[in-house]
Amino acid sequence: MTLARRDFLSAATAGLFPGFLQPTDSAAQANCCGLSVNVRAAPYQARGDGRTNDTSAIQAAVRAVASAGGGVIELPAGDYVVDTIRIPAVRGGTIRFVGQGWSYDAGANTRLVSGSPLPMFEPASGVNGIELSLVHLDGANIGTYGWYGQWGNKTRLLNVLVDRFTRAGVYFNQGLCELRQSYVRNNRGIGVRTSSDGWFSGCEIAANGGVGMLVAGGGNRITDNLVNSNGSYGIHISGKETPSNLINSIIGGYIGENVGQNIFIEGIIPENRNVGYNSIIGCYIQQTGPKRAGGIRIRNARQTQIVGLNYLGGPNDTGCITMESCDSSQVSGVASSYSSGNIVRLSRCDDVSISGITSRDNALPTTPAEGTYAIFIDAGCNRCSATDVRVTDARSRQLARGIRNEGAGTIILGAYAFTGASNPDSFGSAAVHTYDVQSRQWRTRGGG
Repeated sequence: MTLARRDFLSAATAGLFPGFLQPTDSAAQANCCGLSVNVRAAPYQARGDGRTNDTSAIQAAVRAVASAGGGVIELPAGDYVVDTIRIPAVRGGTIRFVGQGWSYDAGANTRLVSGSPLPMFEPASGVNGIELSLVHLDGANIGTYGWYGQWGNKTRLLNVLVDRFTRAGVYFNQGLCELRQSYVRNNRGIGVRTSSDGWFSGCEIAANGGVGMLVAGGGNRITDNLVNSNGSYGIHISGKETPSNLINSIIGGYIGENVGQNIFIEGIIPENRNVGYNSIIGCYIQQTGPKRAGGIRIRNARQTQIVGLNYLGGPNDTGCITMESCDSSQVSGVASSYSSGNIVRLSRCDDVSISGITSRDNALPTTPAEGTYAIFIDAGCNRCSATDVRVTDARSRQLARGIRNEGAGTIILGAYAFTGASNPDSFGSAAVHTYDVQSRQWRTRGGG
């Protein structure tokens, strides 16, 4: 007798481990991890036909799994019309929703479609441990939130598509949440809102009507995402919703063509810099289209680190990095080209270090004079420094300028190779070139 590989494995497993239950399509199976149910099977019998409202059927499956202490809720291919799926707390267990995948094209996939202007998924207070994977949450321009996590902790959304919700695709007020390998786009409001200690990796957050990603609390890791073409900021780290918003990191990925700024970090007021210890590392930022926006703007923040940035500007961008009323920060290793504004501009800042800046083809004939400088440090700054700054202009008409420093106690050091507009607003191989506030004159030392 010949056995197929699947039959052999099933027989071997049953023989070696008699208590182990094989997966079936029955309504419920008790196993070592709780309960496994299929919402299309009896007694739940969700239709998934795109017309019948399946809220009560799926909700019954959720209650059964929660009562068993956790388990798996299978969502086979189909279009399930739902209002709100409410998830109760489970003591010591996890509830997992698992679909069959999703696609914009016709085929075998799992899609949940809003049938009313309510949040689609809403965990109750005290919920700790939910996983949702391989599903498409479609707000149909009716539903308010795809995931509304106001309470609890530890939600994982994996390989999901969330689109067409009116307020937010994904809303986490929960902590310790994850969104990975997912798409959040074409929502009317915010794409993703997070609170604290989240992990967001490998996602596309795009074409949402509001902010692509709003970071309202601290401790978030935002790694290798594509955040583009949102109707407001790309990523907004805000200090206006919590007493302090600290220790967020944006690492890698593409952020571009957003309205407002691609990355905006904002504390409350200069006297209360409640946003701090944030890092932006190894990102590629682009603003080449018609939208009037820039790369990074940081306001009323402390101890911000920007390292290893690639920036591509265009005829309408407002510059690469702007810092206002910031302190104890570092900008290092920035390569910029074709920007119409400053590469780094400091205003009313203290103790900010700028180093390793390379600017190519900066400024246009229409760029205001202040915007043609690669580095602009205004008179409100104190104890800042700029080192190893290189500015080149390969256009037939030279427009790029080097450094303008009006700050008190600011040091300009390093080896420079500047080619740009004529004196007095640029300099060639000067080792030190700074603006003396008292005499209101440019001073050059140690250069040719």
